[in-house]
Amino acid sequence: MNKFVLLIAMLVFSSGLLAQSQTNSYQYKIDLLNEKNNKICVSFVPPKNNLQKGKFVMPKLIPGYYDALNFGQYISEFQAFNKRGKNIAAKRLDTNTWVISDLKNIAKIAYVVSGGWNQLTQNPPGGKSTSSMYKKDSVFVINYNSLVGYFEEIKNRGYDVTITKNKKFYPSSALDYICKNDTTDILSVKNYRQLVDAPVLFCVPDTTWIKVGDTKVLVSFYSKEHRAYSKTLATKIETILSNQQTYLGGKLPVNKYAFLIYQEKIPKGMTGDGLEHNNSTLCLYGSKTLDRLPEALMGVASHEFFHILTPLNVHSEEVQNFNFLNPRLSRHLWLYEGMTEYATIHMPIKQHMINIQEFAKNIEGKIKAMEKFNNSLSMTEMSTNAINMQDQYMNFYQKGALLCLCLDIRLRELSNGKFGAQDLMQKLVKKYGPERAFKDEDLFNVITALTFPEIRKFFRDYVEAGRPVPLKESLLKAGLDYDESAKTVVEINNPSIGQLALRKAWIDQ
Repeated sequence: MNKFVLLIAMLVFSSGLLAQSQTNSYQYKIDLLNEKNNKICVSFVPPKNNLQKGKFVMPKLIPGYYDALNFGQYISEFQAFNKRGKNIAAKRLDTNTWVISDLKNIAKIAYVVSGGWNQLTQNPPGGKSTSSMYKKDSVFVINYNSLVGYFEEIKNRGYDVTITKNKKFYPSSALDYICKNDTTDILSVKNYRQLVDAPVLFCVPDTTWIKVGDTKVLVSFYSKEHRAYSKTLATKIETILSNQQTYLGGKLPVNKYAFLIYQEKIPKGMTGDGLEHNNSTLCLYGSKTLDRLPEALMGVASHEFFHILTPLNVHSEEVQNFNFLNPRLSRHLWLYEGMTEYATIHMPIKQHMINIQEFAKNIEGKIKAMEKFNNSLSMTEMSTNAINMQDQYMNFYQKGALLCLCLDIRLRELSNGKFGAQDLMQKLVKKYGPERAFKDEDLFNVITALTFPEIRKFFRDYVEAGRPVPLKESLLKAGLDYDESAKTVVEINNPSIGQLALRKAWIDQ
């Protein structure tokens, strides 16, 4: 290992310590070409500054994954140098932070980064879609939050990233890379958040582009055993996105999107891991064959793509100004995950992809899954304490979705069928958008002002106070009967004209 570090250090610094000078951006170099023993070398020049010292940070958490992941654990051999190549003191404070002396005279900082996983089935389980993986002659799955950091004293700066890689490899990402030459690609972004929000797949390309409305969609697929499969997946994804476009009023609120899909052969069964980003989704699948992959991808693709509404276009200040080291979480995971999951189960019935019996089964599935959690908890308190309540987190996808179902029906009832959750989200997108955040404490009052006074009580009772989801009374308004003991949902006999009208507005139009 020491020989490897010495060799890479020589490569990094013999390239010319004086060649780069400080600019207003972070200038990063990432060497994928010389990967060895699941490690790569990273170096950077910090932005111009007049600081006597600075605190370098790797993320503890990232948006969309509400658990402490501590990406500093992958960093070793951290060193800082001045323009003469002399070491400058760099002290590691804890897993994720370092203090650097004489920051204003730093010419280069270099360190080694280990990969987070080699195989999807290896322990510990979970979180693989947030970290990076290196297979030198095959594929690199890169999440920049595990490779790149920032100084607490120098935030909101641009990043210029130079990647050295195998000449056959091509970057697949929602961001645009510039090809400098056969082994060098360059990426420039406006800030750290934009960088870590866009994973990239480096490999021999198997890609297909599709266009849905005005949105360009990249489907990039990697599998060691299978080639030329992205077109099959793209055909499936196109069907989902076309229906989502109609569901969202005829236009997708994003210009470009990327699905990055990595498949690995495992002896039996199927395993999956994925994470949504504002303009992309990274999916990791383990399976013996590809037979079940298209259908497995559909549910994930639908849910993750709906995140283009929230949190991409509708989010709080806590999300927009995310603190990667000591985050203050938003109160509104019920919206970010619950509304997104509700749209995922509501869109197929609304777009006539499934019938009402299949829709009822989907609702039953959420009800039964919800029973595994403590359903007397406030969802706003669960949200702000998500890091410490991991055993309850998945209830945002169950109870959160069912709460949004009830909210949709209540909105339809109050508006005589003319206004529902889809319309609410469109109003919120128009009011906010990707660059304007809402104040966390104001959202319920904002939604009430956009809709009806009665909706404030709905949020107070069911989202804030943790009262049981009003499923039976809500579904009855649409002519559906929920048997609380059997956990079943069926159509009632001889529904009234009012029940049929509300159902039509809710799921038929």
